[in-house]
Amino acid sequence: MRLEAHHISTPRKIAIVLIVVAVFVVFGFAAVRRPSVPEALYSVSAAPAEIKASTDGRAGLSDSDIATLKGFVSNSTGSQLSYTRLPDGYHVGTATERFARPALSLIKLYIADYVLEHGTVKQRAQAIEMIKASDDETAEKLYEAYPEAIDDVADKYGLLSTRSNESWGYSVTSTYDVVLFIIEKLKTDPDSPLLDAMRHPDAVAADGYPQDFGTSVLPGVRGSKWGWSNDLELHSSVSFGDNYVVAAAVTGSADDLTRLVVNQMVPVFGQSLRQLAPPGASESTSTRPRPTPTATSKRKS
Repeated sequence: MRLEAHHISTPRKIAIVLIVVAVFVVFGFAAVRRPSVPEALYSVSAAPAEIKASTDGRAGLSDSDIATLKGFVSNSTGSQLSYTRLPDGYHVGTATERFARPALSLIKLYIADYVLEHGTVKQRAQAIEMIKASDDETAEKLYEAYPEAIDDVADKYGLLSTRSNESWGYSVTSTYDVVLFIIEKLKTDPDSPLLDAMRHPDAVAADGYPQDFGTSVLPGVRGSKWGWSNDLELHSSVSFGDNYVVAAAVTGSADDLTRLVVNQMVPVFGQSLRQLAPPGASESTSTRPRPTPTATSKRKS
């Protein structure tokens, strides 16, 4: 059989050319817009999907968010660490970084954020002092006045591991959520009184416990918030610098938390960071002052 050549009309030629050009433009644009994913030190986590509004007083979650949320388990014993570099969004974290665990006094960040938006002048001033001194009594009063504060902030910022409790001291969050929250504050309200309070914390908390451990030892830290349980079995902290936000939590002492942060962050900050690690010592031999337990925070400070 002899194949015959077919003449393609000029209009058809033009149409074919336009289609080919369109295909190259679309795929070329997609290739340019697709961000590169840096190699993770531990694991790379994507940001939560966008929260959709609902009519039941809570934000409606997408199906994927609901599935993810069901996979988050209470994890009061595992260590957690989350780190995000601000200029390019580079994020690394432990495999447990999204597990819901005792929030300790980090939950006061969420309470303060809500009070600063909805509270009276007096209450807003109290919220700032609560962050600086990690004051449990003030947290109790503000949470009693605004019991919706934690869940409202969790909805607002898409904090999927964060859940309230009848007592603020038994609420849960994750290091991933805390880092996400601070990043959003830095992006949308860098001069926030809340961030300013973190920049100027009291050296010693209201219960007598020093605020000088964990993520706050990292180079370039500009602001921090700490948490600890009354029995000192749990410690956590979150800090931000000019170009990063980092949070960590551990079952163990304040020194254990600092060692966790140093060891995990060496790949980011370099080997010289190891000199900041405290010497190995048990809490029983530590000279760190013990906090004074409060009636309003039987489990967590």
